[in-house]
Amino acid sequence: MRSGIEDSNVLQARQDGMNSQQVFTDVACTLCGCVCDDLTLTVVNNRIESTKHACEKAASWFQNVETIVDRDRQSKDFCKVRGETSSLENALELGRTLLSETHHPLVYGLSSSSTKGQGLAVKLADQFGGVVDSSASAGHTPSVVAFQRVGESTSSLGEVKSRADVVVYWGSNPVESHPRHLERYTRCGTDAASRTGVSKSFLIVVDVVETETARQADLFVKIEPGSDFEVLWALRGLIQGIELQEESCGGVSRDELVALAEKMTSCKYGALFFGMGLTQGPLSHLNVEAVLQLATDLHRHTRWVVRRMRRFGDVAGADNVLSWQTGYPFGVSLSRGFPRYQPGEFSAQHVLENREVDLCVMVGAEGVQYLSQEAVDSLSEIPTIVLKHQQTELPFTPTIEIAVQMYGVQSAGTAYRMDDTPIPLRSILQSDLPTDVEILDELLASSTRE
Repeated sequence: MRSGIEDSNVLQARQDGMNSQQVFTDVACTLCGCVCDDLTLTVVNNRIESTKHACEKAASWFQNVETIVDRDRQSKDFCKVRGETSSLENALELGRTLLSETHHPLVYGLSSSSTKGQGLAVKLADQFGGVVDSSASAGHTPSVVAFQRVGESTSSLGEVKSRADVVVYWGSNPVESHPRHLERYTRCGTDAASRTGVSKSFLIVVDVVETETARQADLFVKIEPGSDFEVLWALRGLIQGIELQEESCGGVSRDELVALAEKMTSCKYGALFFGMGLTQGPLSHLNVEAVLQLATDLHRHTRWVVRRMRRFGDVAGADNVLSWQTGYPFGVSLSRGFPRYQPGEFSAQHVLENREVDLCVMVGAEGVQYLSQEAVDSLSEIPTIVLKHQQTELPFTPTIEIAVQMYGVQSAGTAYRMDDTPIPLRSILQSDLPTDVEILDELLASSTRE
């Protein structure tokens, strides 16, 4: 089942008794939205022995991947029905039965799949008149709502690294959440000048606490919790030439805000990255709208772009595939034979909490930890078909659980970086597990709705 680029990027392959070693270069990592594609992996006996250029999180993740190949599929504990080991044939037959009996299914996850698997997941929801949603609905829903209301000014991460002389992280701590973001996509790292041969970018962090990223910043602006909207609007006023009457706003003094506004208007090119700190709480889409409108105001003076810090490795890919096929990025109902989009109403959490679906097909399990307890309880009450990586733990017992290959490690494909740039994924380890594409193909090919 192994596929993808092989010979051109394998530096070394040698046979030493029973041991074989291969060194793979330019490997992409799908652990987070950075999708860094410059890793070097050393593989011995189908096990990742060492990594180069990987952050600590990625190095641990790669080396903890189950890499021992079992050629006998039927004896491998990769397929379960109601918690008990089962053959793949029995599991698929039960899956077809469940799909033929469903009236309103939910297809959820998609952020650890590849482009083809995501497309088949949408097709499954369409064929059976269900709801399709990705893990994005549990994260950056307010961002998408804001984009649709006021638009956005964006660029590739490569452009940011090449041109931005001021970089702002607002409500984001990439040193911990996206460890290589500063190093790869900005010139803000400690050795940026020596690596690039150009001047280091000015790093600004705005957050409610002093994070590890804030400790590396040239300017840290600490604001009061829940005051993002007020601070952003005060900045907008200053940038438009409106004098701030109050002595402080959101815990930030007027002098600090004036200095921040001057720094942002005087740069040649600025990039603002915002994280989950800006998208939490009621009416949080207004926070994102304020950021986007701030960029518009700054365009009167210079060039600014705004980007989200995406959590999951291919959540951006799920957004793209859903948009191609339905016109909407997540939370789409296909129950009437045409796409309907309503954030909140058609999100996985909402339909599960309200007991509106009678079956859930999970393509990847990475979004479950962000669901409410009530939604998880609902998953325990309805039939579930879960296609997941072996190491993922679930808070409920699925009706059908099938371990599938991990894209970018065991099978090839395509993932989308947080700036919507497609990155090819390669097969590094051999595996006899099926891919989610194979399972979805089987379910689609032989399932009919009564």
